[in-house]
Amino acid sequence: MGLTRRNALLGMYAGISALSGALLARPAKGATPLRVGNIKVPHWAAVWMIPDFLPKSVSVEMVEFKTSLEMIAAMSAGSLDVATIGYWHLVRLLDQGADVKAISGVCSGGTRLVVRKGAGIKTWADLRGKACAVSRGSTQDLQFLLALKSNGMGIKDIDYRDLGSNMAVQISALQKGEIDAASMWEPFASYVIAQDIATNFSTLYGQSFHVNGLMVLPTANLSANREQVQAVVSALVKSTDSLLADPQQRLQFSMKLSGFNQSTMELANQNSILEYILRKKEAKAMAAGAHEFGYAHSDVSPKMDSALDYTLLEAATSKHANELGA
Repeated sequence: MGLTRRNALLGMYAGISALSGALLARPAKGATPLRVGNIKVPHWAAVWMIPDFLPKSVSVEMVEFKTSLEMIAAMSAGSLDVATIGYWHLVRLLDQGADVKAISGVCSGGTRLVVRKGAGIKTWADLRGKACAVSRGSTQDLQFLLALKSNGMGIKDIDYRDLGSNMAVQISALQKGEIDAASMWEPFASYVIAQDIATNFSTLYGQSFHVNGLMVLPTANLSANREQVQAVVSALVKSTDSLLADPQQRLQFSMKLSGFNQSTMELANQNSILEYILRKKEAKAMAAGAHEFGYAHSDVSPKMDSALDYTLLEAATSKHANELGA
């Protein structure tokens, strides 16, 4: 990346820096009930079910947000105790020096590189010169850049288009023939396939990483509320196992959360992995890639060794950290 691309991210980093600074400066206060942030998307389904698996002695308030950044802001302001965000946002927080712990995974997968019907794209080489859309600074953007590199290409070889985070814009651009490919998240990626607008080209995981979401909180919050946080992690393990054991239940709940129809959600669920393990190796690969492509000031992959805290998962599952992604 050149200086132009880095400068385009300065505003984003300024916001993250302010948020992480607040996380460092504000000791957590015990809260009853424990406030857990979540996003209304199907691959976060198990988080929404946490209250169903909690002991009666533990009270949790589920708080809905639109984005991970909103959750980080609320957590830094002391109005949220635990956030469920992307691994990508953990990288950003660590890059700014925030003292946080990731205590459980939420999901992996959820990415597709789709190509427009009629674009004539069959191989990676066919992407040369083609209009390829991303939401700059997203997990899917970084996965795409790493996959391009793996196939001997870079941004200079394609017509790189940042269309923002509104997936409706990417869908419309595909329909109008304004772009040839898009690195999208679920269930929108499966929607364009189900609607015969585009076809699946790659999920990108083999050439990048497939981790997606996790549960994170300031270290001070963990110390102040450990018993409650342990109950939340244990409940997440149970809710995840419940959905994995009953695909029909997961499908119906996913449709309710997303508003998409059955055919789209069946396809999307095949590409979204509900899991509570914390995949350290892939988290480090993401962190290294973020630095390489100019999205992080430093390579925070070494910080993952201490930032990923397996102790609550070990207690919840009776498994060793090595069995939980360490």
